[in-house]
Amino acid sequence: MTNKTKTTLTGNKGEWSEFYAFIKILTDGKVFTADKNLKILEEHFHIVLKIIRQEAIGKKEYDISRNDGKVVVSDENAEIAIIDLEKIKGSVANVFEQIKNSKGTTFEVASAASPMHDLHCTQMRASSGKKADLTIVLHDKKSPEFPELGFSIKSMLGSPATLLNASGVTNFVYRIGTRDGVPVQNSDDMSVREATKLSYGAGAGLEFISMDNATFRKNLRKVDSIFPDIVAQMLKHYYMGNGTTIKDLVDKIAEDSDFMDHIDFTKDMLILNIKRFLSAIALGMIPSKDWDGYTEAHGGYIIVKEDGEVVCYHLYNRDKFEDYLFHNTKLDTPSTSRHGFGRIYEEDGEQRMKLNLQIRFLK
Repeated sequence: MTNKTKTTLTGNKGEWSEFYAFIKILTDGKVFTADKNLKILEEHFHIVLKIIRQEAIGKKEYDISRNDGKVVVSDENAEIAIIDLEKIKGSVANVFEQIKNSKGTTFEVASAASPMHDLHCTQMRASSGKKADLTIVLHDKKSPEFPELGFSIKSMLGSPATLLNASGVTNFVYRIGTRDGVPVQNSDDMSVREATKLSYGAGAGLEFISMDNATFRKNLRKVDSIFPDIVAQMLKHYYMGNGTTIKDLVDKIAEDSDFMDHIDFTKDMLILNIKRFLSAIALGMIPSKDWDGYTEAHGGYIIVKEDGEVVCYHLYNRDKFEDYLFHNTKLDTPSTSRHGFGRIYEEDGEQRMKLNLQIRFLK
């Protein structure tokens, strides 16, 4: 039951990083945790017993629990192969170097062909739309059981990844109100930042009134009932040019005593809810789908660092994970034409404007 066909798979750095993380963790037999700055905590690591990958034709399991230097590969029906981990380990460094040094948008990783063949892998990454990219069974001293834990994988090898992708679903709608009632004059060739600043420069105010998508609004309200207003306020400050990083925008919101009185939050409460939201997006919440409040990637987050090290944030250490997200994310401006925002328009006898939410990692 062998297939000698060499892989011709192509992918970007993020996609290939998922395969690299898989073989790196498999051959190391453990994964280290990190602090909010991605510094490895040498005394804190998890022993790996088994890794489960979702392939195009079903799941495959990679069992290293025998601790004999071999991995037992099985599909959903039977054992397929037993492979010496040293053979796979010999390819790990080369796979990493080829991913890191590749210049194209998508490319083939020649050194991945052998381990993919030996491990009976048919694809480099999990299907899109899944928060969990890799499922791992860990030996956990805190639990007598060995649950299957889903981990989401992020790579630092390519361009900064998005935490929350922009779409029409992530539009927030504002009413433009001027003190004298005179409409704001605008031009179709203005940028979204120019349109936002023009509204304020004309003595207008942007009043958040709704979101384009009711499902995303309900999801945000599961973080806190007032949370759509908080995100809307963060967006206003971003497009006004008052900050970019999540931390700086939260600081800006906290300076607004009128808004803080309106939501009846302290700054600590604001930060807590922002962290809860970022964690929810990372591990379970998809804007267009009804969120049940639980995490889909219920093990945590795995990050492929620029030096090839792989670290994880396990949900037993959720505080460190949320600190990492809070200090390492920013808002970003997506395409205004593609997502239908950033222009002043009239509806129901009043001027309105939409601002779009997209969150990206700093690096």
